[in-house]
Amino acid sequence: PAFYRGSASQPPPFADVRHMMTTQHAMGTHIQNEDLAEMHRERLSRSKGGSRSTFSLHDTDLVLVEQHGRCIGSSLWPAAHHLARYMEVWDIESNLPKGFTCIELGCGVGLPGMCAALLGALSVDLTDTDEIIPIAQANVDANKLSKVVEVRELDWALSPLTVTYDLVLAADVIYAPECYGPLVRALLGSTTRGSIVLLAYQQRVVSDDTFWDEIAQDFSMELVWSSHPGQLPPALEGRLPDRG
Repeated sequence: PAFYRGSASQPPPFADVRHMMTTQHAMGTHIQNEDLAEMHRERLSRSKGGSRSTFSLHDTDLVLVEQHGRCIGSSLWPAAHHLARYMEVWDIESNLPKGFTCIELGCGVGLPGMCAALLGALSVDLTDTDEIIPIAQANVDANKLSKVVEVRELDWALSPLTVTYDLVLAADVIYAPECYGPLVRALLGSTTRGSIVLLAYQQRVVSDDTFWDEIAQDFSMELVWSSHPGQLPPALEGRLPDRG
């Protein structure tokens, strides 16, 4: 079930966030829908080669290194940008322990994970498939975050997660049906009592509903930051409640 939650801070307009709770705890992906393929073609036509930009988080400017057209995750997608903006206004101190641990699933250039490092994480793992590792590492190096942030290869389908984290981040990772099951297992495998999940999401095809049907078996969801249809993407916030 979805339910809305009030926020003490007013987030930027047109962005969505959901809150996910677990009720029990037990990529180099081929493009399979035309909407995603068209978005990838748009990225390719907009720019070739690399670019550098900045993302301001409070008083710090993060350098963002992108390599447009190299692969789907080598550019910054809107969902990651708005998840990072939500993290900026989210009350981390009230929700996470001091020196929290964090993992970003399907990190791409790694913006949300790097934001977590700046917001007080003791350690951050940026994870993605092998083709993304160089661009994620380039961003960590550009921002001199290697003491806190580690980049490592992770394919959800091939490498089940067995380490749990206080905070799990993911942005724009729901687009290929064959990833739904592995993503649910990755979320369950990386969370434990008191963990929080922040998941940014933009629906492109009706089949995405299959993911939400599957995850509803283990998680309840709260939409806490919502965009206007057809504009900026949703984001999701999730928390694991205490279990006996």
